[in-house]
Amino acid sequence: MCALVACNDDVDLNRMILEAATQIPDGMVSTYGDIAKALGDVRASRAVGTVLAKNPRPFVVPCHRVVYGDGRTGWYDGQGNGADRKMDLLRSEGLKIVDGRVEDFDRVRFNAFETPSILKDLAEEQERLRALVVEKDDFSNLEFVAGLDVAYDGVIGYANIIKMRLRDLKVVEELDFSAEVKFPYIPSYLGYRELPLLRHLIHGDEGTVYLIDGQGRLHPRGFGIACQVGVCLNVPTIGAAKSLLIGDVEGDGHRAPIHLSGQLIGYQLHPEGRTRTYVSVGNRISLETATSICDGLMINGVPEPLRLAHIRCEEFAKKARGG
Repeated sequence: MCALVACNDDVDLNRMILEAATQIPDGMVSTYGDIAKALGDVRASRAVGTVLAKNPRPFVVPCHRVVYGDGRTGWYDGQGNGADRKMDLLRSEGLKIVDGRVEDFDRVRFNAFETPSILKDLAEEQERLRALVVEKDDFSNLEFVAGLDVAYDGVIGYANIIKMRLRDLKVVEELDFSAEVKFPYIPSYLGYRELPLLRHLIHGDEGTVYLIDGQGRLHPRGFGIACQVGVCLNVPTIGAAKSLLIGDVEGDGHRAPIHLSGQLIGYQLHPEGRTRTYVSVGNRISLETATSICDGLMINGVPEPLRLAHIRCEEFAKKARGG
């Protein structure tokens, strides 16, 4: 299916993080936050650490030169591992380490990275594409609902779609797709991590609405993964998330409204049990219709197509591992 609008869903942020680390000179250090800022958003600091912890070329990419913001050297081979080895490598490059911290930290701190501020660009793209979200029912003869989810094993993502007939909840289609994931998890950028997988499962069938395991309009920039999938692939989508990023929930009833700056922007669905689902518009659907569809599909606090897609993803990943 042709996309309604071009979206940046091929960004290899893993590579960009590794390339930034290679710029840190011998005898200097940088921080996870410094690299994240250079890439455009300090909130990516944890993602920088995650990528460097899996560095496939530890001497070509000198990840031992990346430390914490207070000068602590930290780990070298994942949390809890390699602390002494990391300090030894830094000392061999002329740095003085005292009590696990880099001495004279400000003087030896490097932050003159030459790299695109890609996350800033992506955030601006989300702001721009937000205007294309259609918040009304833009379909006819709605017959099917499809749930999509992704599971991970290292850098491989395992995506699944479960398509069900609305009138009797019979499963009529199931598809899997797996590929290397080149974008780490960063809050509010989930669409750039998962759209490259999900686009292979969505064919834009008439009469189908797609449930996305993530935010729609309930997003800091009003353009979560459900909006991104819906706008970029021109399909009706609903955001059905397990956690709340923004907004104020009024009460804790079965269907509690969520407001942001005085505007109704979503609903918390809270049937019996502790699990909650946060529903918001993705694209080409009204909030009331999106909420009613999800409410009618709730089993154990989760819309049934999403629950099944989650189970299938985990099974898919386990089978690929030979489990």
